Parts: sequence; structure tokens; C-alpha cells
Amino acid sequence: MGFAMIKLIVTDLDNTLLRSDKTISGYTASVLQKCREKGIMTAYATARSRQSASRFIDMFAPDIFIGYGGAAAFAGDEVICRFAIPADVSARLIARCLQEPVISGVHAISESVAHASSVDLTDVDMLHYRIVDFSQYSDMSYLKVSLVSSDPCAVERIMSEFPTLSFLRYTGEDLYSIGGRDVSKWTALRAVAGYYGIGTDKIAAFGDDINDLEMVMNCGIGVAVSNAVEEVKKAAKYICGSNDEDGVAKWIEEHILSGEC
Repeated sequence: MGFAMIKLIVTDLDNTLLRSDKTISGYTASVLQKCREKGIMTAYATARSRQSASRFIDMFAPDIFIGYGGAAAFAGDEVICRFAIPADVSARLIARCLQEPVISGVHAISESVAHASSVDLTDVDMLHYRIVDFSQYSDMSYLKVSLVSSDPCAVERIMSEFPTLSFLRYTGEDLYSIGGRDVSKWTALRAVAGYYGIGTDKIAAFGDDINDLEMVMNCGIGVAVSNAVEEVKKAAKYICGSNDEDGVAKWIEEHILSGEC
């Protein structure tokens, strides 16, 4: 299939579209706007919440936001899909994590709340969280629960007690994301494709980390930034420049906007 047949461009944010200083360059925003003017829809697919991604949406607002690691997708304020962790499971998971000394932080978030056992006030991505006594919120279902721990064995041991959930460790970090067993960016992207009646073969996906692997591998065009982990680069059909080189935008401009077949 030619690049000119692309109907939707979906991109990860951190280390893919965002530069290392956590900005979207003016050039990248202008390229995404050109896509819109040509009738090509755009989407962010990120582990971030809408709260955490709000400043990037201000830099360029995509047509679709897939967030919370794929636990929810939105077209503006309209919910396309939503896969929350049931309240009873959330409560048991969080209580179990808080009992484990090597878990140094627990964060739980949905569209309306952002709760934490502790908050690093020097981290701009944590400023929307509120420290709470989680035992007072046992009836709350969350879209995503995150853990901070330097002990992967302890996290694996905890997660073995919750077979309906899955977890992901972010590359190079002591941060883990937990969601429903079937939750992923790819699952949410398929729901978006169905909502708009777009074949996944007409989607171009850009990513860098393991949670981008399925969409990069399964979309019509899968592109890894040059700073991506090896698994994603091996699965991708194409490699573009790094996030700090505006690699996503340059590849879009050179291939998709040019009408190249």
C-alpha cells in the first residue's frame, strides 16, 4: 500500500514525538497541521493520562487521544473506548502494594481523579496528583495504576496474584504501569479504527518502546524512531530520525505528505 493511502497517523509521545526537553517543536506541529489540512487524522497514543498530556495537547491538539496505556480513547470529549480496572481489583492491588516495603510509590488515575501515596513535587508530571489515604477510596475504579520500585522481582510476585491484570516496566526506569490484561495501545487503536471505519492498513504508527510494539508491527505502516529499543526497530517497516531530530515529522513530510507511492 502506498503512503498516500494513509488516513490516520498515530504517534507515541515520550521519546517519539516529544523532544528530550518534553516539547513538540513548531516544525512538528506545523507538519501535523498540514496532515489535518489534507484530511489525514492524527492521534496521540501514550501511557500518559489526559491530565499529564494536557500541555502537549496545547502545543498541538490531535483528533484522537489514546491514553492511560490504551485504557481509554477519546475524540475530543467523546469516549471511543474505556477499559477500567474494577474497583474491587483496584482496591486489593493498591492495598497489596502498600504493604510491600520495596514499593516506594503507588499512583492511580482516571479521567476525573489522580491519587497517589506520595508525590515528587519537583516532577512536573506529578503535580496533578493528590496524596490520599487509599483505604478511603476502595470503591474507585481506575484506568491505570502505576508503581515505583527498584525490585522487579517484588513487582512480579505481586502481579502473579492478579491474573486479570498485566504490567509493563518502562525501559530504563523503575516505573511500572498496570492495567487490564487485554489493555494496550493496539487494542484501543483497533477500537478507534472501527469507530471511524478505517482499516488498520491505512494507519501509520510511530513509536519507540515496548508498549508501541504491537501498533508499529500491525499497522499498515510502522515506523520506529532511531532511538527506539531494538525490539521495536526490528518490528518496524521503516526507521526515521530520532525524537530530538523531529524524526516523526520529517518522515511524515517526506513520505506521506509528499504523496509518494
